[in-house]
Amino acid sequence: MKNNCVLIFLIVISSFFSRLGFSQTTLFSDNAANYSSWTSGTNLGTGFSAWDLWTQNTDGTHFAGHFLGNSVSQGFGDVNSSGSSFSMYANPGGTFVQANAQRFLSNTGSPAVGGRQYLLPGQSFKIDLAIAYRNGYKGIDLMDQNFNLLYTFNVASDVYSSTTNANFGWTYDQASVFQLVVNQTDVNSYEVIILRGSDSYSSGIRTGQFSGFKLFIGNTDPGNDLNNLHFNSLVVQKCAMTTTWDGTSWDKGEPNINKNVVFTGNYTAAVGFSACSVTVSNNAIVTINSLNTITVENGISVNSGSSLIFENKSSLIQNNAVAVNIGNITYKRNANPMIQYDYTYWSSPVSSQVLNVFSPLTLASKFYSFNADPLVNNWVLENQINTMLPAKGYAIRAPQGYSSTPQTFNGAFVGVPNNGNYTVNVYKKTVGNYNLLGNPYPSAINVQTLISNTTLITLYYWTHNTAISSNVFTSNDYAVRTSLAGTAASSGGVVPTKYMAAGQGFFASSSVNGSVTFTNAMRVSGNNSTFFRNSNSPEVINDEADDNLIRLDLSNSGGVFKQQVILYVTGATNDYDSGIDGDQIDGQYVSFYSIIPGHNLAIQVKPMPWEVTDQVPLGFKSTIAANTSFNINISELGNFFSDKDVFLEDKTFNIFHNLKAAPYTFSSIAGVFDNRFVLHYQDTSLSNDDFTASENSVYLFEENHHPKIVSSKSNITSVVVYDMLGRVVFSKDEIKANEFVLSDLIANN
Repeated sequence: MKNNCVLIFLIVISSFFSRLGFSQTTLFSDNAANYSSWTSGTNLGTGFSAWDLWTQNTDGTHFAGHFLGNSVSQGFGDVNSSGSSFSMYANPGGTFVQANAQRFLSNTGSPAVGGRQYLLPGQSFKIDLAIAYRNGYKGIDLMDQNFNLLYTFNVASDVYSSTTNANFGWTYDQASVFQLVVNQTDVNSYEVIILRGSDSYSSGIRTGQFSGFKLFIGNTDPGNDLNNLHFNSLVVQKCAMTTTWDGTSWDKGEPNINKNVVFTGNYTAAVGFSACSVTVSNNAIVTINSLNTITVENGISVNSGSSLIFENKSSLIQNNAVAVNIGNITYKRNANPMIQYDYTYWSSPVSSQVLNVFSPLTLASKFYSFNADPLVNNWVLENQINTMLPAKGYAIRAPQGYSSTPQTFNGAFVGVPNNGNYTVNVYKKTVGNYNLLGNPYPSAINVQTLISNTTLITLYYWTHNTAISSNVFTSNDYAVRTSLAGTAASSGGVVPTKYMAAGQGFFASSSVNGSVTFTNAMRVSGNNSTFFRNSNSPEVINDEADDNLIRLDLSNSGGVFKQQVILYVTGATNDYDSGIDGDQIDGQYVSFYSIIPGHNLAIQVKPMPWEVTDQVPLGFKSTIAANTSFNINISELGNFFSDKDVFLEDKTFNIFHNLKAAPYTFSSIAGVFDNRFVLHYQDTSLSNDDFTASENSVYLFEENHHPKIVSSKSNITSVVVYDMLGRVVFSKDEIKANEFVLSDLIANN
């Protein structure tokens, strides 16, 4: 019973350390249990060339050969797998009778010579040897891919020796089991480690690229199986070696994804790096500079008293979703500029982050989450001592004491870095209810992957470009993003790309009630600069899924702004496509959108192939009572449309305006106008027999008791007004617009 308990305990411990990332990963292997017969040319392993077996100087009285044996039954230490090991013999002595077994690596990913490859930096080769009597000679030669000898471990003349040590000085033990390890520490550097129980020997760092080995035995005494050589368990592994930074240098070469990395001294990462695992110990302070990424295959461990700090815009990527992290990191994320009463939507990239520890100067009553249940659909006051949950979004007000002068908020999340899957419940959008979620990782995530693998449809980023008033946010401040495109907020700012920064909270619509799971597959390296709320970043690049895009802006001189996108991609439809079409949120003053049945869209994705006859109905809303002038212009045009026309039809005035030539200017009072504008790719007015326009397509209207001139074909350059006697009573040059109100004409005449 006690033995069972011990076994279970060992299994649990083994599993735990495996998740931590300290376990090595076997890439290729071979062992004697794979073979029923072992002869030259056989190969039942992976990643190795076929066995090359041969003997030397044999005759009727001198013998050498190869066989599958059992090291234990012959009195050796145990190197068996399923009771079998590779075995060789060669006797008697005096004539250099010898048996050889040779093999090379064949699948490490390095350049090959004759099919022979070498270990890549961070990869390790291991083999177990059982050697009893020390007469004759027996051992292993290590070679590069051109058969050049790199290193030899030899047992002969009652000593254990190597290329770098004539006598290890180890006590003789008939049951000796040796493990020979070759670590490729860099492209052209390696070390050999030989282990026997508690005995250990290292060659130190040597020059070369390990590619293959030759096992040999010769000149042994006859008549005793203990003169044989047994070997087994050939493996090529990653994460089997460790490089340590002591504050000055790396002892086993630069880090890479195949090496465990240990910091025992202070380190600042001026560039990113990769590692199999990361351990920070000995009170070391490790800082990852802004914009850099460290990629870790497995786990991270930060010992008590040590620090791992990620500066603003830096990233941590972990590939193994079940790797366990131990110890706290500090992850910095700046939101700027902020003024008094500003809110930012946050999400914690670490566990155990308490709200008021993250923002200690925020009033206790100014931490919120959101309940998207259609029966509630409202903000929820969070207790300031609550722990931020992974993938949940929080609205946090600026620290008390901020003024009307913009001030940078330097956020610092402290806790164990989040890694793996995180699931949150969501509600279907039915009554304008949106789910407040957040990026749970200390890295950016790919929005396309998020939307493609969940029920989320459209994401809304709070920019808080407009100061909060009476505890009410303005909808002008939401930037919109779908899988394929994004639009800036009505209050301006950057266009959201397909990447979402670490620490970012956001609203999202869902197509069903249920849950959404964030996974490591969504995490991306870099692309971690654009944070809402954040100032415009010069690093932001619009990265649309396709270049068949038209971005339309509606604006005026008073600062009103609203943006929408029309995008053409293969596989889309003219109906509502969940995840790529995005519903707009009405602005405080104006809204501008495209229309399909049941949806007013900030982003509409239409099918390819594109057709010149396609038409896109556009909608416009205004809450401004006074008759106000607006402009519609193209702010971004994909290369696909560089040689194509883009016209805006204004049905109110029967005008077709070329948007590629100039913005379209119009006036409107408050109201909803879903039948006024249509986007075209040809001027259909030219073939409309039922429409008769004046030769110059210039019209005269009355607007607020003033004459208004509208040109449907081109911009007005100048206006001259004559009286009945032919005298000039009014003139205006450099108008450069398609409409003009003669407001000064009545006042002056």
